[in-house]
Amino acid sequence: MSATFVPTRGAIPSKGRYCEIEVFSSAVPDGEYEEIGIVEGEGSAWKSDLEDVLPKLKEEACLAGGDALIMQSSDTFSEGRDGIRVQRVSATVIRWKTE
Repeated sequence: MSATFVPTRGAIPSKGRYCEIEVFSSAVPDGEYEEIGIVEGEGSAWKSDLEDVLPKLKEEACLAGGDALIMQSSDTFSEGRDGIRVQRVSATVIRWKTE
């Protein structure tokens, strides 16, 4: 499993590797927020469900200084000659506006 963060604005102080991250999968949050980047994760073989990839996405969001994830896309496909199942997930990393 892997995840990569791509910033869409200047650097934000990290919150460490493990912090509390909210996940929004069916609706956009009500509160005011700003987008700080996009995180993409991938899992394969026996670790290819969203539940397997999500902890890595949250970890990257914490390291990037995020407060929450807004899930964007989740695709499952087969890769290679053996048809190994791969799950690719992307989410927007946000932080709450405090002003």
